[in-house]
Amino acid sequence: MKKNCFAFPLAAAFALIFSGLFASDSRGQEPALVAGAEKMQPTFLPNKVYTYQNETTVTMAIPTPQGERTERKVIMSQVAKLKTTPREGGPGTSIDASTERMQFTVRAADREMKYDSDDESTKSSQLGQHFEGARQRTLSLVIDDTPKIISAEEKGGGGPATPMPGMPQFGPDELRQLVHSLLQGFPPDPVKPGSEWTQKGKRPIGQFGDTEFEITYRYVKDENVDGAECAVIEFSGQMRGDVSVSGQPGSEGGKLGFESKGMQGRLIFDKLRRAVRESTQTVTMTVDVPGPDPLSNRKLRLPMRQEVSVKLVALQDA
Repeated sequence: MKKNCFAFPLAAAFALIFSGLFASDSRGQEPALVAGAEKMQPTFLPNKVYTYQNETTVTMAIPTPQGERTERKVIMSQVAKLKTTPREGGPGTSIDASTERMQFTVRAADREMKYDSDDESTKSSQLGQHFEGARQRTLSLVIDDTPKIISAEEKGGGGPATPMPGMPQFGPDELRQLVHSLLQGFPPDPVKPGSEWTQKGKRPIGQFGDTEFEITYRYVKDENVDGAECAVIEFSGQMRGDVSVSGQPGSEGGKLGFESKGMQGRLIFDKLRRAVRESTQTVTMTVDVPGPDPLSNRKLRLPMRQEVSVKLVALQDA
């Protein structure tokens, strides 16, 4: 029984850990020309090095045989370096993205599994070998001036073959999703403090499935952050969907059905540098996971809380 004590939180956390990164259709609730309004269009300036720290914590309450609940927690922290150059053959930017550091922890009341790319003692385990292979892979992206990602190419040897096939490695795919998230959430029309807009649509989560979402954003105010004029934007909304857990540790296949009870967040946008300096998001949801009996269709409905933070920790000339 102890062998699979992390099965439910691992399968769910891997599937949902980046569900806060959305692609969408946007509907501004104000006309394009508003007195005092300005367009907030994020971009990556060429010949720069952006360093972002991204941390995700997923907490789930798991039922015990005694009828009680015990907490399981998955924590992933990634430091990503994004080196930019002018795009060849058109407007936009090319990005070479790499993972500088990765930390991953799965925690229960009586056990902890850990990987830290800066700690040699954590690299010999199956979990460590699994993540070491992904960390050696990088990603080259091309972004146009709309802005959106128009191409992405993985590079690098990838290291040793993973001893945990089927489990996400938080490598190039997550780097792509990080870049994508930094370009999303902004309206197509000029806005000013007090403006609101809504985004809705579907977002694929890697190979797992699609999420449906609807998010309302509000431009709250301008604020000086470290000497830079920034826009403070708050958002809230809902999401739902089914994600595959086929091939995940401790799983016999099938789908995880999830529905958010509430999503709320805040982002700070640097208007001069046209970049997200910081964003936070919290999602409270319920997740329907396959029960322990593979012959039964019975599912367990488990409460889950996901907290995501992204922060620009450095911006330098290349």
